[in-house]
Amino acid sequence: MVDDTNTNWLTPSRRRVLSGLGGAGAVSLAGCMGGGDSEDQETTEDGGDDTTESSGGDTTSDDGGDGGDPTTVSIGITNGGWDLIPARDTDFDSNKVYTLIYDNVVNLNSDAEVVPDLASDWSRESDTQFVFELEEGVTFHNGEDFTADDVKYTYDWIQNNENPRKNYVAAVEDVVVENDTTVRFDLSEPYAPFLYKVHAVMWPLSETAMNEYGDDYNQNPVGTGPFELTSWDSGNKAVLEKYDDYWKEGEPNIDRIEFRILPEDSSKVAQLEAGSIDLLDRMPAQFTDRVENSGNASVITTGGVSSGRIDFNTDVEPLGDRKVRRAIAWALDKQQITQTVLQGYGTPAKSVLPNSLPQYNDSISDFNHPNGDAEQAQSLLDDAGYNDLSLTIKTSTSSRHERTATLVQSMLGQVGIDASIQTLEGNAFFSQETEGDYEIAISNWTWFGDPDTLLYLYHTDGLNVWNISNEELDGLLEEQRRTVDPEARGEIINEIQKIVYDEAYSVYTYYPDRIQGISNRIEGYEQYANGSFRSLDSASVN
Repeated sequence: MVDDTNTNWLTPSRRRVLSGLGGAGAVSLAGCMGGGDSEDQETTEDGGDDTTESSGGDTTSDDGGDGGDPTTVSIGITNGGWDLIPARDTDFDSNKVYTLIYDNVVNLNSDAEVVPDLASDWSRESDTQFVFELEEGVTFHNGEDFTADDVKYTYDWIQNNENPRKNYVAAVEDVVVENDTTVRFDLSEPYAPFLYKVHAVMWPLSETAMNEYGDDYNQNPVGTGPFELTSWDSGNKAVLEKYDDYWKEGEPNIDRIEFRILPEDSSKVAQLEAGSIDLLDRMPAQFTDRVENSGNASVITTGGVSSGRIDFNTDVEPLGDRKVRRAIAWALDKQQITQTVLQGYGTPAKSVLPNSLPQYNDSISDFNHPNGDAEQAQSLLDDAGYNDLSLTIKTSTSSRHERTATLVQSMLGQVGIDASIQTLEGNAFFSQETEGDYEIAISNWTWFGDPDTLLYLYHTDGLNVWNISNEELDGLLEEQRRTVDPEARGEIINEIQKIVYDEAYSVYTYYPDRIQGISNRIEGYEQYANGSFRSLDSASVN
């Protein structure tokens, strides 16, 4: 994990100077929202159906570029209703697909370090000015040259069109094209998470393709990445094929990637066991032994960047009462939830930030009873003057979330709260939560980048699914963005974590490990904590 007191890691090996940027973070939304049958918001869970069509080593694509048999990798993925305009997506399954179609101005490696991509080099000229030097000889999938004009077009598109990440570039005052391979970002004020936010949204779009396809662009995305989308049946399967003129020499080594839309756990695992698919993410812990014993695949794990959470709508009485929210927090046995739901692949949670992040601070919490305390919960309810409460828990069809909801229902019953459960398809669930149509909601956050993206959700103008307005919290959230000194920014982030905990807008239940199943056929695959498949650009098939 990155040492957040050392800013050297923020620069590429061919760096000019990037002195003093607040490197307080190594986390990414890949997002930070939700969709599909989501296990995470900007992430998802589950997957699988009963089909067993063969893929693996059997392919139907044209011969590979080397004249040998073409290679295909099949991936089991939960959702097929993707948004393939990067700044507009709200679920991490979309991100898993489009990160193979697009390149970024800068990227993150598997340790969440900022590294070169379309920008071969960059410099921080001042607290409010960054200059990027771009690779030459890069083309979009439609054959057009990639230049600095495309970076500016992408920024302008984000600013001028409705999308959930517009605020990521709110500090950018202007993007100036100095020449075909040099682009400058002028900021209105110092902005500590700038490079991470560039990674989150600046996947250059082709203006020609956007104008050509219009409303149909989502089915015809055009990037500069290693693979291009050639077919897509949103409820069944999508096919990506390698882009022959890809600018990185020797990549990709795989000819074809098939995304199989598999929304059910047991059958997607059965397909991995049988060799019908080669890779799946967020594999449920209860299936790990089966996969390891299959002979066709193995289980790989790494510390995750997710936080299981229980949200409270403060516009709904009695959840506007802090004592009631804290009573629910004390009623929960996080240890039991973690063990039952994650089966040992994770730890009980305390903070909005996952414990894998450098900025995580467990001392902000006085909740030192992971098994809960029903008496304390009952005392808080009595102080608030409430008894015989009836509340509804909403969640997605993710098996992890459904299991959590059932446990929470039982634990609340022990302190006199009658809780019913309503399970919704992932997109419907996320829409209702963001619209404030819920009382209690269960889901996940996942982010692989700077912690600001998770923290700023609690700003009045952030995603704010809790309907909160806290001026002190808003001020701190804005201040940490302007503070580029890592130590000073870390102190502010500690204060933010403590307020979010003390106010109990959410209860964070667990930090799950990232579990993936991978075929023995695949070589050179590097696991990312956020589950990204991007390393398939340099992987190969045995």
